[in-house]
Amino acid sequence: MYFLLERVNSSLQVWGRSHDLQVYEYLNQDRTLVSYSYYPRFWEDKDQRPTFRQSLLQLIHRSRPLVNSEQTVLVVGGVQWLKADHLRTVREVLDRESLSHALVVVKSLGMGFHLPVDGIRSLSLRQIQDLYRQNQDIITAAKHHGYEAVDTFSITMGRFRDFLQGRCACHFHQVEKSSGPSDPIAASRTTPELQSDAQHPEKEAWPRASTYHVRGPVNQVYSEILLSRLCPRNT
Repeated sequence: MYFLLERVNSSLQVWGRSHDLQVYEYLNQDRTLVSYSYYPRFWEDKDQRPTFRQSLLQLIHRSRPLVNSEQTVLVVGGVQWLKADHLRTVREVLDRESLSHALVVVKSLGMGFHLPVDGIRSLSLRQIQDLYRQNQDIITAAKHHGYEAVDTFSITMGRFRDFLQGRCACHFHQVEKSSGPSDPIAASRTTPELQSDAQHPEKEAWPRASTYHVRGPVNQVYSEILLSRLCPRNT
């Protein structure tokens, strides 16, 4: 997500744990709004966790107004929880919310939680084979629904040397601090504002003293592929 924000906004003024519903406003010279919802909320009691359908509806409602065209983009991805049935739920919700023409990009499973890295639960060969078949089912379902698909499972398979542990454990990227812009007026033109689920409806301006950069070759590869799917098909 932060790689996407940095590319869209030409800068990244803040980063942190994103286990929440967050709205990033005024990106790309006030032309782009990015909303993000973390699912599942594993830290909550099971009977208190919102379902996938509830989480998706909440994300859509917090992101409105939206247009029923490919100008509205929904990216769905889950390192280990995503299943083909979730994509059917996406179709049902978009139809119900009059967003049937929105562009949907599916990021398939990832190996971040399963690689043989110290402190991380790894899988047996048979379990990895089962995970591969599940990943293929997700890609097939995505194509069936007319969605774009990015096969992150194949990209991350065997890339344990590029595995970078972030604040919440399993990532193929790290965020590093870089020097901030010297012109505070120029910085304000590219500094988005953020609303989190816990802070809503107040808005919190992003800090302008420092900027950040997302690094990690594996993360960059599948993020660039994702961005290429967001471009108009006739370009």
